[in-house]
Amino acid sequence: MIKTVIIDDEAPARNILKQIIADKFRDVELIGEADSVATGVALIESTKPELVLLDINLSDGLGFNILEQIEEINFQVIFVTAYDTYAIKAFQFNALDYILKPIKIDQLLTALTKAKKIVGDTFITKAELKVFIDNYTKGEEDRKIAIREASKISYIIIKDIVRLKGEGSYTTFHLKDQTKIVSSKTLKVYEELLPESLFYRVHQSDMVNMDYVKAYNKEEGGYAILTDDTRIDVARRRKEAFLEALNQRNT
Repeated sequence: MIKTVIIDDEAPARNILKQIIADKFRDVELIGEADSVATGVALIESTKPELVLLDINLSDGLGFNILEQIEEINFQVIFVTAYDTYAIKAFQFNALDYILKPIKIDQLLTALTKAKKIVGDTFITKAELKVFIDNYTKGEEDRKIAIREASKISYIIIKDIVRLKGEGSYTTFHLKDQTKIVSSKTLKVYEELLPESLFYRVHQSDMVNMDYVKAYNKEEGGYAILTDDTRIDVARRRKEAFLEALNQRNT
C-alpha cells in the first residue's frame, strides 16, 4: 500500500480525489488531508507519506512553499493545478508530474501508475525545486528546461540553446558554450514545448534559436548561418515563414 496524503484548499477537489482513489486504486492508502501550507507541512511531518497530491494554489500560499519547509523530501509529489498554459509549461520544463482540474480518472490513473513505479526511489531535490519555482515565476525565455540523460538530469537555460538536431527518437541540444546534450525525446516534443517567439523549426531535423541566426543565404536552396558559423538548411516550404519570423525577432 502506498501511503498518500492530499493537500488542497478546496473540499470538493479533495472529495473527488478521495472517491476516485477509493473506487479505482486499492493499493493507495489515504492517511490524511490538509487545506493550507501550514496544515500541509504539519501533516507531512506527522504522517511520513510516500506520495503527496499537492495543489499549487492554497489559501495561505503556494503548494511548493510546503516543499521548501520540509527538511527532507523523501516522498513522491503529484501536483494538482487548474488549467493554465503558463503553469503547465513550467511543469513540462521540469519533467514533473501534474494533473489538471477538473480531475479526470484517466489522468489520475496515468500519474499514479507512474508514481507507483518509482515510490521510494526518485524524489524531487531542493535544487530541482528551486529551478521549478524559478520557472513558475519567470517568463518562458528565462526559464530552464530539464534534460534527462542516462545518468543525470541537466538544467539548461532556454536562451543558451543555439539549436536542436533531431535524429530519430533522440534530440541533440547544441549550447552556447559548444557543449552537446542528448535527450531521448523527439524534436517534435521540443518544438511544442519551447517558446515559439524564440525557436523556429527550419527543417524536419533542425530547430534554431532565432537569436543566434546572423544571416540567411539564398544560395544552394537557402540556409541559415548561425553565430558560430554553422550552416543550417531551411526547407523550401518553411522559408517564407522563417524569414518573416526572423524579421519580427529583429525588429
